[in-house]
Amino acid sequence: MKYDIVVIGSGISGMRAAIEAKELGANVALITKGSPTANNSFMAKGGINAAFGNMKDKDSIHEHTFETYKSSVGIGNKESIRIFCEQAPAAVRELSEYGVNFNKLENGKIAQRSFGGSIYKRTVYAADDTGPAIMKTLHKVIKEYEIDILKNFMAINLITKNGIISGVTLFDEVSKKVLVCEAKSMILASGGFASLYKNYTSNVRDATGDGLAMGLRAGLEAMNLEFVQFHPTGLQGSNFLLSEAARGEGGKLVDKDGNSFVDELNTRDFVTRAIYKKLNAHEQVYLDLTHIPQEVLDTKLIGIKKRVKTLKKLDVAKDFIPISPIAHYTMGGIKTDTIGRTSIEGLFVVGEAGDNGVNGANRLGGNSLSQGAVFGKIAAYQAIKFANRVKKFNGVDYYEIMNDINYIEELKSQAKTVNVNEIKTQIGEILFRNLGIIRDAEHMKQALQAFCEIEEKIKTSNEGETTTIKSMLELKNTLLVAKAIALSALQREESRGAHFRLDFPEKDHKFKKDTVITISDLN
Repeated sequence: MKYDIVVIGSGISGMRAAIEAKELGANVALITKGSPTANNSFMAKGGINAAFGNMKDKDSIHEHTFETYKSSVGIGNKESIRIFCEQAPAAVRELSEYGVNFNKLENGKIAQRSFGGSIYKRTVYAADDTGPAIMKTLHKVIKEYEIDILKNFMAINLITKNGIISGVTLFDEVSKKVLVCEAKSMILASGGFASLYKNYTSNVRDATGDGLAMGLRAGLEAMNLEFVQFHPTGLQGSNFLLSEAARGEGGKLVDKDGNSFVDELNTRDFVTRAIYKKLNAHEQVYLDLTHIPQEVLDTKLIGIKKRVKTLKKLDVAKDFIPISPIAHYTMGGIKTDTIGRTSIEGLFVVGEAGDNGVNGANRLGGNSLSQGAVFGKIAAYQAIKFANRVKKFNGVDYYEIMNDINYIEELKSQAKTVNVNEIKTQIGEILFRNLGIIRDAEHMKQALQAFCEIEEKIKTSNEGETTTIKSMLELKNTLLVAKAIALSALQREESRGAHFRLDFPEKDHKFKKDTVITISDLN
């Protein structure tokens, strides 16, 4: 298989990149290891940020830029943030033109709501179903443009030659064979790694950091992996996220007596820690929507209303909703420049798979979808420029392909003796307990040691349930990324944004910089 542009990942970054590349005349393929809509963009229900200034508070691009940098706790890349905030309104307008039915004001302008970390109503929404509305629309455009979608293809490794991207090896779940997809340029948009926190995450199961693992193995640097954002309001006992839309529409965080204890619309790291302290003291915390008008519940929060009724048998108009924080978004990823370029020529990384400094130590609520739309489009434009410049395919070294074929054969044997589900659950427990909302050196070192021991155990395991090659590939990636998270977190001896250490509870100016990890650090 050969394409001008190959996009790996079908979230908003990947789909927006594929559409833009196709509109610019490229031969494009979109590769996804599962369903094209089984991604975290689909799960992002609350809204998408863009400074239109349509509401009475008169938001502006300047204010969006200021609040995004403030949320980054001093380590955001100001140029990346400027590009993002300036182009977010155009990105949202383009989504509307593709057919996304955002809520409108009486004057016909796009409606906006409050979101955490901002004093302005900046978040555009489609009730409380924004992610699905966007992704269904983009998927429809993908099909209308007849862009090739390669479903159920698990990316194994990036292929490079002389420091230039050549393609990617893929495991075809149908034929069970290793295939090669060559590209003149490639956009890696494979998502983040918060599903590693199994049983404590809002993420889809596919978000296992595969792009990050591939990038590390290809010699790229990973940046700021310690910053894992926990969303304050997960529905207790489930992976369902009570979107920030609920607090944006006036929902309150209360104790069992109905008393407020935190500013609900502060930044997510601040609110999450406030909830954690309550839960750690064995005090239940709730989301209170009982004072919100029924009309709002029935129109703007209808998804939450229905889901809470189904999962908890609660009526949000009458009952408090029990909550607990869950892993939600990963700020760190493969290190890129401001527009997604990497040190491998022709390879661009966008969305949660990469880190261009937009989020820094803490993502501003509502920025994720617009970030994906903005930089997906930019990456497509840059990828087209590169592909047109090189003109020819870079070529593939057969030796590299044989390595991956042999690797798959090795995994076939291990798949008969390794209980992947049990090990992923174990990793999730270790991450949540040792590298969760509150951390310290002793527990992080224990986690790192545990991950190394699990790796060794897999090599000699002779009992377990037969699993799939895809699951084994994910498990290998999961362990590599888990070790990288632990090592990155150990290096940052301070507390900043989503990274809070009991042994270093204050910010330290000497750590006002990025944490960088390479594959050699993990061997």
